[in-house]
Amino acid sequence: MRKIKIFQSICFLYVSVIPINSFISVRLGIIALLLTFFQKHFSFQNLLKSWDVFFYFFMISFGLLYTQQIELGLKVIETGFSLIAIPIIFCGISKFEEKQLYKFLYFFIIGLGVANCICLINAIALYIPGYNAHVFFSYQFTDIISSHPTYMAYYLIFAITFGLYILYYKKSSFNPYLIGSVLIFLFAMLMLTGGRTVFISILLVFSFFILRFLIGDKVPQKKITFILVLIMMGSMFLINSVDFENRNSLVDDSWERFALWESAIKATPSILWGTGTGDSKLLNEYYLSHNMAQFAEGSYNAHNQFIQILFTNGIFGLLAVLILIIRPLYLSVKHQNILGVLVFFPFLIYGMTEVFLGRYQGVVFFALLHQCFIAHYQSNTPAFALKGN
Repeated sequence: MRKIKIFQSICFLYVSVIPINSFISVRLGIIALLLTFFQKHFSFQNLLKSWDVFFYFFMISFGLLYTQQIELGLKVIETGFSLIAIPIIFCGISKFEEKQLYKFLYFFIIGLGVANCICLINAIALYIPGYNAHVFFSYQFTDIISSHPTYMAYYLIFAITFGLYILYYKKSSFNPYLIGSVLIFLFAMLMLTGGRTVFISILLVFSFFILRFLIGDKVPQKKITFILVLIMMGSMFLINSVDFENRNSLVDDSWERFALWESAIKATPSILWGTGTGDSKLLNEYYLSHNMAQFAEGSYNAHNQFIQILFTNGIFGLLAVLILIIRPLYLSVKHQNILGVLVFFPFLIYGMTEVFLGRYQGVVFFALLHQCFIAHYQSNTPAFALKGN
């Protein structure tokens, strides 16, 4: 019993540190991974539940056989190791009921709140001497915790989605006004870190709750959610229409993406196999030969998960990524879980604008959510239609 409590405590601590510090979270993840093998519930058979993860990992590992940049390929494997490690860690948990699922999500959001408080306090401290408002936006805002602002925005979108879901559907022990206050804070942080492409995802989430309210019951708790969503949506449009001290230019992440997508597609040598895992040589050569030296200088990827995996690992790699995202979406429908749909659908949007499986922050975030919901679904009997509860 004591071993189980220690193991669970390490797991919760690991999850909460993910948004705060990558260096510490990696080491906590390794500790949790090692402790997993000493849990009485551990079984390698449970790994079969995550067959989609292993299929993806096999495809990027197979790409090492024909890549021309083996060192970069190995770095991709290292970055993607969380996809394997987290399913193994979850094998040490006997039954993943809804209460357990929510605990993991709560701890992640607590860590996210701490991370944003650190960023905000640091920004205020930097602002006071020179009154430079730029410290509140984008990279300068998240630099204190060595975090990429786009991925921080992804974390925030998930947290806001989860908070709205709890507020709308669950008769929680939390005060609805407390949840509302937390959501306002998280939304404010999203406005500081998120770019225009990121806002598309949160706009879809807002649209869902508005439509759900219009066709559903008008009970007080749902009215609070509806009003809160309207306030956040209106604020988002207002903020994006007004340039507060060049804020829009600082967080604009829509730059030249079409050029990057087109370049990666045209530079792909083989639709079937791609160039090999981590191989960016051909793409950089294409940049240089088409007067895009600035992209070659930064060795930019396609900034599109689907096009990038097609370029490096071909059609089989693309199939693996699609299965990885669509499987939890399908299971969410099968198990009547609206939260699962709201959580995983945005990854299709993220995949259109970023290679989220190419950076540790994106990999560990997706791996955690993927395994939380897959483990939960495997512990429960499926139903046949979507519903909130």
